[in-house]
Amino acid sequence: MAVAAAFFACVVLIRTHDIANSFLMLGEQTRDWAIALGGWRELPLTGAPSTAGGRGFGPAYYWILWIGRHLVGPFTSNLPHAGGITVALLQSAADTCLLVVLSRRVPITLALAMCLFIASAPFDISISGAIWNPPVAAALIKMATALALSLGDAPTRWRIAATAAVAWLAVQAHLSAVFVAAPIFAALIAQPLLKRETGAPATRTLRGGVETGAPATRTLRGGVEWPGRRSFSEGGRRAAELAALAGTVVLVLQIPYAVSYLREPDAPIGPTGAINAMANARSIDVVKSYSAVVNGTSDLLVHQNDTWKFQFPVLAAAIIMAIRWRKDPMLLAVSVGAIVMATALFATWTRPYDSYWFLTTTTAMVLTFGMTIAALPNRAAVQWIGAGALVVVAVLLPSRAGQAKEFFSYPQYRTMRIGSTKLAAMAPALRDIRVNFEGAHPTMDKYFIYKILGGRIEPGAPIAFIDEGGGVRVE
Repeated sequence: MAVAAAFFACVVLIRTHDIANSFLMLGEQTRDWAIALGGWRELPLTGAPSTAGGRGFGPAYYWILWIGRHLVGPFTSNLPHAGGITVALLQSAADTCLLVVLSRRVPITLALAMCLFIASAPFDISISGAIWNPPVAAALIKMATALALSLGDAPTRWRIAATAAVAWLAVQAHLSAVFVAAPIFAALIAQPLLKRETGAPATRTLRGGVETGAPATRTLRGGVEWPGRRSFSEGGRRAAELAALAGTVVLVLQIPYAVSYLREPDAPIGPTGAINAMANARSIDVVKSYSAVVNGTSDLLVHQNDTWKFQFPVLAAAIIMAIRWRKDPMLLAVSVGAIVMATALFATWTRPYDSYWFLTTTTAMVLTFGMTIAALPNRAAVQWIGAGALVVVAVLLPSRAGQAKEFFSYPQYRTMRIGSTKLAAMAPALRDIRVNFEGAHPTMDKYFIYKILGGRIEPGAPIAFIDEGGGVRVE
């Protein structure tokens, strides 16, 4: 737990470093933080608008952001970068949960190397400090992965329901989470059918009336009973129960979305653009899809897609995983299964790819390689390889954090924050705010911070100017 606490503090620091001066405050972030600043009765019942058409399948993203506003906002005067800190805390908590679970399966050095590699990916560092739904979905997928890997052979219904709920909340946050959520649901249902023996011992009666515990039994000639395979009917019943349980969880979580649809039946729903693109495809190209998935995911992890190609290494690792961990369907689901699912979904895709779509598969790829190392029969070798990998990741950490500035850094936020704070103290009402510095994005709301701090925009009031560095003038 001490290692987990230190890891959490480290990744939070990496993700929130200088966030008050470089937070990305563009149109989408302003829109979503304005919603978080409202009351709970005003929260949407659907997700954020989607590039795939319609809106997200549920309100998980907005509700998490609203909770973060109340937990973090008071420490930042409710300024927008509080939303970035919220997302960073959620991502870091998810990475820590994954670390704790993995440390029970592999040596702690290898678990640390895997989780630190995921958390220190340049794209992940940068997007985890932004108000945006893809990193929220990625965080929930990591939590669902940790829950799924900790279920064990005989999980309770509550743990299964919790795993299904977190996985589906990730889908509500961003549709790309289905790459991992769908294999998790499939593994939850398939596990009872794949078990060779029952989880709890049953009793058998031997000659002399002595009873002893034994696994599921079958009766041979002569009345002698021996351990055997679980009956298909028993496994089928259990699988049907879990399918019903998972389906019930999804239906309950979709109640807000259903209410929204009943209120606005003409509003666009679901990933209409993506469905139309796939439905109208003229061919299926699995090889192209697989290359796009693995190279897009690896680029988010190492930011060197032009140098390294990952088709064959991932394929080799997946084969080793399938052989070594063939009796662990849940592990296969959250690693190889996610890559297979993404490949299948994009097999008919003909449009350009957005890199952030693969943010939810980065954990799956790292698990694929990490658990391939863990498949080595010599545990000492696994420990030493894990230690070496951890040293390499730690040495590369500063440069990877530096690369993160290439993505979502917006230094003009500092100028707007300082200038708006001065204006709110100087003039409670203004007619207009004009910016006199370079780099201001056209979607940035120049009044947003000023209004949060109590300022008002009124006709007849003075005009204010914000200069480079945050200097202000009121005329």
